[in-house]
Amino acid sequence: MFFGGCKDENEIGLKLLPPGDQLSTAFSDTSTVKSLTQLEDSLRTDELSLQLLGSDNDPVFGVSVASVYAQINLEGTPSFGFQPVADSLVLILAYAGYYGDTAGSQTFNVYRLNDDMHIDSTYYSSKTFSYNSNKIGSLISAPHPKTKVLVGTDTIPVSPHIRISLSLALADSILSLNGQTELSSNAKWVSYFKGLYLEALPVNYQGAISYFDFFNSKLSLYFHDTSNKSKNYNFSLTGARLNNFSHNYATSPVGIQLGDSLNGDSVNYIQSMAGVKTKITFPFLKHFLDSGSILINRAELKITTGTVNIPYNLPTRVLLVTKNESGAMVFPIDYYESSGYYGGGLNATSDGYTFNIAQQLQRYLNGTVSNSDFYLIISGSGVVANRAIIKSGSNPNTKMKLSLFYTKLY
Repeated sequence: MFFGGCKDENEIGLKLLPPGDQLSTAFSDTSTVKSLTQLEDSLRTDELSLQLLGSDNDPVFGVSVASVYAQINLEGTPSFGFQPVADSLVLILAYAGYYGDTAGSQTFNVYRLNDDMHIDSTYYSSKTFSYNSNKIGSLISAPHPKTKVLVGTDTIPVSPHIRISLSLALADSILSLNGQTELSSNAKWVSYFKGLYLEALPVNYQGAISYFDFFNSKLSLYFHDTSNKSKNYNFSLTGARLNNFSHNYATSPVGIQLGDSLNGDSVNYIQSMAGVKTKITFPFLKHFLDSGSILINRAELKITTGTVNIPYNLPTRVLLVTKNESGAMVFPIDYYESSGYYGGGLNATSDGYTFNIAQQLQRYLNGTVSNSDFYLIISGSGVVANRAIIKSGSNPNTKMKLSLFYTKLY
């Protein structure tokens, strides 16, 4: 917080040092910063707090699609009465937000899975399951994530959601299991009915990715028996579930940069949903040791954003991660201090993000870690659909800048 409020860079950090050490304190903001847009690795997406569904045709990032695989679980052992007859079977998905332009219609298709899903398995965003190609439901509609819904003869609207009517034949087939072993336990049920695939079709116009809360969603079976009394049974969507993400960059600016081996543009890109990340390196950092050891007091990396195009708001938080000796992505040690120390939140002026990575860079200079490579990603990439254009390390006007405040050790 102290550094963020200072205006004179030459004075930053001086008051934190004993008076006798101030003559050996130095500042530099001329370190070379190289940046490179790369494809992101597959992202773990099983049992996250939100499920993403929809398609977006971004003029810069190309077409992104989010689809869902989900188990349908019993909520208690169902009893459908005597000679039940199906009235409808409706998949009800509760909105929890969105990203993009909700003006255009989207197409969602629903299929029955052929493959088993397991709640204790780890699934990633590239995972696919086999499904029966015969659709059991479809919906063409523009997203309405803020509009309450009137249901049936109700006079009071309920929270925003979408309703996808599924096959009446499927509803009757479920009712025909009344009293059978398939409905005697959830384990036997999911062995019989393995789940649903919710497919979003790519849009050829600007679209949106909708966020859904499966804890407040359900599959509702409406039926009546010989008493002609209307009844319903709700299945839960809180079992095994995961998002599948796909991106088609084709001739988009992002795709063009990814296809350029030099990748020397004035901007870089970051995108959630296992899209793209920016690799940031400091190739000449060890030259600070040419005249002796140093102690880094602060290492402030400033990343400035490019043009913000409505409806693509900037991520409220981004993360700077690195790789450990085995090549796995990990947080730099500075992350474990505090968010105020480490940074990553969108600046109040909405012009970018700032990180303090002093301890991680000190470890690199000391030889404790072998690389000073970092990767800029979006926080919560599995449950948000954000993206951002950022100024690169070679931007002629507002490049990425590493400001080092350090003490020379003799």
